[in-house]
Amino acid sequence: MFKNILVAYDGSEYARKAAALAGDLARGQKSEAMVWIVTVMDPPPQSWGEPYRSHHIEQHTHAGQNMIQEAIALVGAGVEIRHELLFGSPAQSILQVAETRGCDLIVMGTRGIGLLEGLLVGSQAQRVISNAKCPVLTVK
Repeated sequence: MFKNILVAYDGSEYARKAAALAGDLARGQKSEAMVWIVTVMDPPPQSWGEPYRSHHIEQHTHAGQNMIQEAIALVGAGVEIRHELLFGSPAQSILQVAETRGCDLIVMGTRGIGLLEGLLVGSQAQRVISNAKCPVLTVK
């Protein structure tokens, strides 16, 4: 039923559950399914100059790569996995990758890690749900 499953991964508890579920869903398909892991990092503020901008990008790239490796382990074996590490708006980036890669399901946590976690509960998930062209499965 699902051939291209996108999992949004930010290292949060809910994202860890979403990654494991995406792996289970992919393994449960009658035909081979691919899992796209998407990790979106905060870009450096526009006002920052060098060397602060480059340092921010380097640190966040390293952190994002570590998150991707964690997500790969959670998705598990027996599934073809591809990944994207992006800088920008999480919802916008997730939606863009889903459309570009032809994903037919997005799996993501209901809450993530962010500056306003708890205040704007699920704001990124809500944006994805509202604008996605494919089904979105949120995990709690």
